Amino acid sequence: MLRLVLLSICLATCLEAKSYEGYQVLRLAPLAERDLKALNPLQEMPNLDFWNFPRDLMVPPSQLESVKEYLDISNIEFDVWIPNVQSKIDAQFTGQVSTDSFNYGAYHTLNEIYDWIDSMVADYPNLASKSSIGTSHEGRDLTVLKIGADTGKPKRNVWFNSLIHAREWVSGAACMYMANRLMSEFSTEEHVVFLLETFDFYYLPVTNPDGYVYTWEGDRMWRKTRSPNSGSFCVGTDGNRNFDFMWGERGSSRFTCSSTYRGSSALSEPETEAVAAFVRSKDFDIFLDYHAYSELMLSSWGYTSSLPDDYDAMHAAMKETTDAIFSIHGKAYHYGPSGPTLYATSGTTVDWGYGDRGIVHSYTFELRDTGEYGFALPEDQIIPTGEENYAGFVALCVHVARS
Repeated sequence: MLRLVLLSICLATCLEAKSYEGYQVLRLAPLAERDLKALNPLQEMPNLDFWNFPRDLMVPPSQLESVKEYLDISNIEFDVWIPNVQSKIDAQFTGQVSTDSFNYGAYHTLNEIYDWIDSMVADYPNLASKSSIGTSHEGRDLTVLKIGADTGKPKRNVWFNSLIHAREWVSGAACMYMANRLMSEFSTEEHVVFLLETFDFYYLPVTNPDGYVYTWEGDRMWRKTRSPNSGSFCVGTDGNRNFDFMWGERGSSRFTCSSTYRGSSALSEPETEAVAAFVRSKDFDIFLDYHAYSELMLSSWGYTSSLPDDYDAMHAAMKETTDAIFSIHGKAYHYGPSGPTLYATSGTTVDWGYGDRGIVHSYTFELRDTGEYGFALPEDQIIPTGEENYAGFVALCVHVARS
């Protein structure tokens, strides 16, 4: 019976065109390992999309009946969490008004983001510069903004990136806000002077530019890169399963249609290969990857439930960071090792940063919210998200600098 239901789901989703009118997000309540095994086949179904495995599952309208039947047969409880995904997408643009030359309370296209980088370099010539570390599959520059004061002395390095998952728009918007705060407060805030004289910050705003453009022009909920997969009609690789540390282990998929498809090989994507090559070219003290959603700060390991050797140092840093985040708007970001705290993953940035590069302070941030809006967070939450995470970012960097 279960196989017949799964087959009906697959046949329909393989033929269905993308549309988010009537799509629902189901919030599941798996209780045991057998429940996770029952959910695993759903991860491989085209058009079934776990926003947050194993909790939040987006289902197209034509599949709601069969998916709900499958969950009932599998004895997995669920609620309808978002009744219509398109309504959330339609409501994300709240028309925030800004008197600044750049509106940090709005979502921006790729070209607007690249123009913003140029304006930062022009406005802060003594602090900012840019460079391309490579190109995407479709030939778009991977442009890094470097922020730091020239002291004439050796400095430490911080890497942070966003939008490796294309649909997680708030990650890029909040990080742009944070980068601007670093530069604009250099002349007024003593702690910012300390940071910019201690560290050089390397920021890649759009790690997956092809996918990000596609979220604006084609499919708002697109996650992966846009490179073709040999022998498959399904396009793209999950960049955050494509790094060459524990690649292909738990929490990644070998199926090309899966949203967590790991790629044909480690670093198969030009985007991930470029990031890995650049980070390997320098010594970094901090490696940060910003995502959405769930309000979390995650350390290694993702691929195993075992704690890393340096977890005491990680724990202390995460506590200080999340305390600072909480102090701004009262958002309590949970923290801990990625696998036990969220779900099993492999080939990820956070495990690669620590496992391959030895960067103890390698973390993933999952920004707002906890699922009410999911990936379609309204614009009026961008600046509050940026404010609280800027406080956490500063606290983390000060902690590392003084430890």
